[in-house]
Amino acid sequence: MKKINILAIALVICIALTWCGKTETITQWTENENSTKGATETKTIIALGDSITAWYSLPIEDSYPSQLEVLLQNNWYDYELINAGVSGNTSSQLLSRIDLYLEDETDIPDIALVVIWWNDGLRAQSIDEMSENIIEIIEKLKEKNVEVVLWGMQIPPNNWLSYFLDFKNAYGDIAKETDVELIDFFLEDVATKWIYNLPDMIHPNKDGYAIIAQNTFEFLKISKKIG
Repeated sequence: MKKINILAIALVICIALTWCGKTETITQWTENENSTKGATETKTIIALGDSITAWYSLPIEDSYPSQLEVLLQNNWYDYELINAGVSGNTSSQLLSRIDLYLEDETDIPDIALVVIWWNDGLRAQSIDEMSENIIEIIEKLKEKNVEVVLWGMQIPPNNWLSYFLDFKNAYGDIAKETDVELIDFFLEDVATKWIYNLPDMIHPNKDGYAIIAQNTFEFLKISKKIG
């Protein structure tokens, strides 16, 4: 009888040890699985444009790309913003430098925000020529599988009403031709409001860029460009 009890106890101990070992193995596997699932690759958004993108007269952290990056990361979207705005740029100048951001196949941005033409419009340059430039920019980006969002822009109707209207409408035509998303007006809720602009009433201040960043964030989220 004692021998049977001893054997029974030994068997129970063996089963317990085996089960503990399995539990430890399952726990380790679960932790490893969760660790793998939690590992995400940071994606990149490049902001292309002129002085309105290039933090004119402001610290770079006040620009709309910088504020957009903070918004994304605060809402658990793992994106890095590249500010590729150059003050004074026209659409032809942006076209001449677009290849610089697409040379390295290992570092192609995931999304491009294109905000250009302000300087073209103020100089009353050919709308057909501007359209050709922006279409070529978009095509170059799409060839590299970059998701493109085109921002619309408006200019003051100071000179010719017909030019103002053609300029405003050109963005929709380009968006249709290139099959890209269009946000109608970059300066929505900001333009003409002194509280959101620098004294020149052209370039947004920090608070103005905060509105633009929020508008961009909402658009990217609703259109499911980010995720």
